[in-house]
Amino acid sequence: MPELPEVESFKRYMDKTSLNKTIKSVEVKNPEILQKVDKHDLKNKLEEHQFQYTRRHGKYLFAYLDNDYWLVLHFGMTGKLIYFKDSDQSPLYDRILIGFKDKTFLAFDDPRKFGKISLVNKMDVFIKEKKLGPDAWEIGLKSFKNLFKSRKGAIKTVLMNQHILAGVGNIYSDEILFQACIHPKTPVNKLKNKKIEDVYTIMKEVLKTALDRNMANQKLPESFLIPNRVENGKCPNSDTKLETIKISGRTAYYCPECQKEPI
Repeated sequence: MPELPEVESFKRYMDKTSLNKTIKSVEVKNPEILQKVDKHDLKNKLEEHQFQYTRRHGKYLFAYLDNDYWLVLHFGMTGKLIYFKDSDQSPLYDRILIGFKDKTFLAFDDPRKFGKISLVNKMDVFIKEKKLGPDAWEIGLKSFKNLFKSRKGAIKTVLMNQHILAGVGNIYSDEILFQACIHPKTPVNKLKNKKIEDVYTIMKEVLKTALDRNMANQKLPESFLIPNRVENGKCPNSDTKLETIKISGRTAYYCPECQKEPI
């Protein structure tokens, strides 16, 4: 699933390819991915207008139009943006296809159709209605530490909860906890202040590394857990076999040697 680094990559990709270009056509091939807007209204609000700039909050990408509307993109499990110049290059799973007057195209490609697209007047109102927490890329240390006050749940659950912290999901929470040497079941109220600061610093470093590698079309470092996050995968620090556990309905990968289970 695209998490903060991937969505930030999509943002920069859209900035580079699709701003300040008049939209000629909007083809909605799968209306079921639309939320609170129908295909006719979407066409009316987008055609003959331009995307002026983009914003991102957590796993959501917002594209501002010159008519004061925001196109809101959530990429679900498999969604991505594909820009191309020849109509014959249209991707196989383009659920929405935007054609510009300069004869280029931007497609929302999503094989599994779990992505969602909305059209809203106010970005801040949308974030409030979704009850999204502060963005993991933007949050400062003091605010991050405040998130843990009076909480008793597992650290992985807190990191993944978009109402608490927006942008980190199942995959990157595993990476952050691996590098911090914290078992995913560890109660947040058992973490000392210094350990929470470590989680914050590591979170920022992991997200930056992932974004940099995405933008350069490079794989993550071999020292990361994520490349080994597969069946029979091993800890990058040793030959220890990774273990899995269900937390909040998600499968967490961890190293039983590096991440000791709390007693």
